[in-house]
Amino acid sequence: MVLGYYFKDKKQDFKITSDLYLRLNLDHSKNEFSLLKLKNISIESYIHKFKSKLSRKALGIIFGILLDEDEDPEKFRVPLKNSAATLESKDILEIPEDDFESLLKEIYIEHLETLDDLSDPNILKASIINRTKEMLSGDKKERKLANELLGKIEDNVHVKISEYYKEAIDALKNLEYEKSSKLFKRAADVSEELLEVDLAQSLIERSDLSLNIPDLTKKREDLIKEARNALKKEDFHASYVYYKKASDLSKKLMQPDKEEEYALKSKALQDFYQADQRFKKKI
Repeated sequence: MVLGYYFKDKKQDFKITSDLYLRLNLDHSKNEFSLLKLKNISIESYIHKFKSKLSRKALGIIFGILLDEDEDPEKFRVPLKNSAATLESKDILEIPEDDFESLLKEIYIEHLETLDDLSDPNILKASIINRTKEMLSGDKKERKLANELLGKIEDNVHVKISEYYKEAIDALKNLEYEKSSKLFKRAADVSEELLEVDLAQSLIERSDLSLNIPDLTKKREDLIKEARNALKKEDFHASYVYYKKASDLSKKLMQPDKEEEYALKSKALQDFYQADQRFKKKI
């Protein structure tokens, strides 16, 4: 059964057909992740098998995201896993369709929406215009502020956010951390000017992170070294703890591939450690 959909673009016309459902099930009978390429879009999906009390009612859930052809599906793998795990913590089989859409929206914003999305000029423009519609029906002060925001949109002030953001990302790739931090801060300042408070906060956090990347990367390297040393000594408990910390640091560094790699190693070592402990108790 299809529990529901959430589309940022309300005009999106997409439904899971019986044929598409069959293709998804066939793919997931062999693979944890699936990438189905359709006419103009792709579906990246993850199958999550329930382990909680929900397993009495259903085997699990397939959670997917629609991607444009030029989007990289790999970067969504960890967010998809985290999103599906979040769904299991809810009594999703009893949630009405309208409420389920709201839940999906919350999950999308928390796990899947990226700064790339938020800094997109078209998305920003639509967000600000929608906000001014409410403000124009307010008092004199709100109407004046709404007109000022619309004037800034006409002057393409919002485009500067995207330009600074892209320059900051390029600086990061070139290991120019201080330059990147300053560019993220400029993007944040423009966001505040346009009253995009949440975006400004995210950009400020990215600005701070840029300066800390060298230290955090070194700290992660030390954790990996400790994990490997512990493994050589057959200290599986310590090793899985170190890998878990490395995974958490990778999440902070916004490197989902590394986050997943170290999380998988941590989980495998944790399982091995627990099995070893049960074996020793039997002896």
